[in-house]
Amino acid sequence: MSIVLFAFNFWKNRKELKATYSKLHSVQIIGVIISYLVTIAIAFVLIYYAGNWLVSFIPFVFLRSAAFFVMIAAVLFFCLDLLHKVLTRITKGIL
Repeated sequence: MSIVLFAFNFWKNRKELKATYSKLHSVQIIGVIISYLVTIAIAFVLIYYAGNWLVSFIPFVFLRSAAFFVMIAAVLFFCLDLLHKVLTRITKGIL
């Protein structure tokens, strides 16, 4: 379902995306792609390894699940903030 929504949103905003990315140089576009991939890798490692390690110390299933969701939210907010700062620096404020 999320892939369909992503494709619809991409198709709906394709002219704006094309105009935005046409302002970037090829090196900046490569930097943006690498930044996204590194951010995804960091989020995966933090959620999968660090999250499971921290949650393993909680004995109750309900609290373990709640703590894991809080951990996921914290990691995603951290990664989004980091990605925003990196993309602003790479694209000089275009993205």
